[in-house]
Amino acid sequence: MRQHFDSEPINYEEAFRDLMAKRRRQRVLATLRRLDPRPTASSQVLLAGAALVVVGWILPFNHVALTLGLILLVVGFVTGLMRPRSRRVYWRQREIDLPSAETWATRLYRLLYRTS
Repeated sequence: MRQHFDSEPINYEEAFRDLMAKRRRQRVLATLRRLDPRPTASSQVLLAGAALVVVGWILPFNHVALTLGLILLVVGFVTGLMRPRSRRVYWRQREIDLPSAETWATRLYRLLYRTS
């Protein structure tokens, strides 16, 4: 037996507008996720720091680049030591990658660096 509800009829124009707005928001969020400016590894931070150190060393009046480069070198080295390590084990003649333990260092590493 059908129940009859006293509801308004569906406004298809409004529903279509809502659907298009939702799709636009999803597209914008997907684009922002793709444009993540974070580096993918600490080696990229080390290279940027080395480049800034060289620029600061060649141009004697540019002490800011030298200081920033040294800071980036230290940050890249320390975060390289904090990189999460996975373990490979064999189970039933198959190789399995086990994730590392979730510590403050791995959370910081994942916050600073983009993962694929």
